Amino acid sequence: MELEFWDCNLNYGPQTATENLECCADIDELLGHMKNAGISGGLVKKTINEAVLANSSLAEDIKDKDILKGVWLLLPSCTDEIPAPCILPQLMKQNNIAALIINPKAHRYLPRKNVIGNYLEMACERKIPVLLNTERGLTLEQADDIMRDFPDLTVILTYADCWPSDRFLRPFLDSYPNLCLDMTYMLTDSGLKDMLKKYPAERILFGSGFPVSYMGAHMLVIKHAEISEDDKRKIAGENLKKLLREAYYD
Repeated sequence: MELEFWDCNLNYGPQTATENLECCADIDELLGHMKNAGISGGLVKKTINEAVLANSSLAEDIKDKDILKGVWLLLPSCTDEIPAPCILPQLMKQNNIAALIINPKAHRYLPRKNVIGNYLEMACERKIPVLLNTERGLTLEQADDIMRDFPDLTVILTYADCWPSDRFLRPFLDSYPNLCLDMTYMLTDSGLKDMLKKYPAERILFGSGFPVSYMGAHMLVIKHAEISEDDKRKIAGENLKKLLREAYYD
């Protein structure tokens, strides 16, 4: 049975050479790469540093692209730069935005409960996925602090480490039942098979990290992993689509 891939970690937009030597300049180029690779859809972020501009331009870029679900950047509500938590979900629905992400290093704030907690409480209530990504100015310690403050938060965790990382990641899976792992950096030989010996396949999401990484690399990992066909389908796309269906924005 053919697998349907939905990618939880797609990126496009201008990037500096220090971040990435490759660049996917615009949304049409991204869609072309997805078509060539055989990826049906996914969550997409725009990689420009100015958060308000990134959010508005992303919404414009994907307004008629149903297979792409946008990810908006969060900022502290006290600066009045992004919509308040009480109206943000409706605006997300109107603009084809399905998830949220924080980049505290680039945007110069502390990722703490008293700073962005009102947005995270809203996300908890509505099961809106929040991306905690150590590529995006967040440390693993800060990610754990957030999860301890908001244990019911629906989270996709991306840990940008190319070495075996089970000792870092498995405590998150043990402690936070609503947390899923993006497999972008799960590069250990037989790592997926070993992970599924202890945790259900529902906790793992296919992610490519494109354009930092090739789309096809982890597609091959899933296709050829020594796991069941049912688990392959879940990881390839069903898990992410289920997360997006469970969120509500009205």
